[in-house]
Parts: sequence; structure tokens; C-alpha cells
Amino acid sequence: MPADTPPYPGFFQVAYVTRDIDRAQAQFAGTHGIARFLEMRDIRYPTGPGREAHCHVSLAYVGATEIEIIQPIDGDVAIYVEGLPQAEGPVVRFHHLCRRFATREAFDAELDQLQASGRTLPIRGDVDGVGSYYYCDMRNLLGHFVEGIVFDDGASDWLASIPRF
Repeated sequence: MPADTPPYPGFFQVAYVTRDIDRAQAQFAGTHGIARFLEMRDIRYPTGPGREAHCHVSLAYVGATEIEIIQPIDGDVAIYVEGLPQAEGPVVRFHHLCRRFATREAFDAELDQLQASGRTLPIRGDVDGVGSYYYCDMRNLLGHFVEGIVFDDGASDWLASIPRF
């Protein structure tokens, strides 16, 4: 894929960053009717060799679109911190779209193409029992990051636990 071609197919998630995950959840409850989220407080996940992020993360579906809210705490969280809203501003700020791959082979092929095209991949990780993901820096073309993810076969129960509205 050429460096100036955005990877549009397969988007299923819209992600936001916040300084206050409780206020952000309340905002989405009011604007999108999300009664509850799958809340993952104080999670740590790999972001690259020897690196990990410590965040609060909340997930819920509105129709076919998953909403993700991320509150960075510490560790390798610069990718999230730089997009945070100002303390006096909005509760959330748009951060990235996420593209889901149906197979590991398709995920790996896309990753190979992005790397060959010279795209910056500031975060890449494998989460046991969930799957693999990367963030591609598309800010110069789209104004935001694009995440790619492939879920392991064993992630189906976890995925089914994400509330849907």
C-alpha cells in the first residue's frame, strides 16, 4: 500500500482519549444511550519490546460501532497523552479508528505492507488470549492514528462481554 493511501476497509471502532474516564462514560451515556461499558481499570498491555501502557479502558457498542475510551495512567502512554483534551476543554478527544482483520494472515500482510511503505508504527503488541494489534501513524494524511487488530480464537467470550446498545 502506498504511503499516501489510507487503510479504510474493515473499520469497526472509534476511539477517544480522556483525562477522566468516569466523566467520559457519563458523556457517552447521555449522547449515545450507552447504559454501561465493559470497564477495564488499571490494565497493563504490551506496546512493544520491553514496553507497556497502564490505562483505564472502557468499551461498548452503539449498533455495529464499538466505542473505546482510554485514560492513560503511566508507562508507554505518550501516544495517548499527546491527544488528551485540555483540563478546561471537552471531556474526550478523538484519537483513532480501528480496523479489524478476519485472519492472522491478512493482519500480517497489512503489517508487512505498512512497514514496506515506510509508515510509522509507534505501538505494536500481542495480548495473551486476545490477539495482536498495532497503531499506524496516519496523522499526516488523516489527522489521526489507525489501529489494526486481529483477535485470537479464544477471545470470543471476552468479545461477547462488551455491552451492545
